[in-house]
Amino acid sequence: MDRTAVVAVSDLMFQPRITAAAQVLGLRVLIADSAESAREALAGAPALVIVDLQERNADVIEIIVAAKAAGARVLAFGRHTDAGVLRAARKAGADTVVPRSELAAELPRLLEALLPAPSA
Repeated sequence: MDRTAVVAVSDLMFQPRITAAAQVLGLRVLIADSAESAREALAGAPALVIVDLQERNADVIEIIVAAKAAGARVLAFGRHTDAGVLRAARKAGADTVVPRSELAAELPRLLEALLPAPSA
């Protein structure tokens, strides 16, 4: 299994926390800060894609659909007040969709839950 996480998050509060948590789990992290860099990163068939639904540099729903087509698990997060965007992420196939507050409180658990068990 590829041990790469694509992080489509430009928020400077969350990006370093997500990167650090993913690295603790042994994941190599690629930052996708544009639609083009997200497409390039997805070509490598990552294990996990983490998407900020408020990301302004890329079409986040397109990233979710492409990630699922590439076989990746997807964690999407957004504002709890933006129910339409959260719903759209679920409809696009995101495996886990949570409000920002839950991501902040439960990040390591959320990441672990999306990764397959290590091979023996």
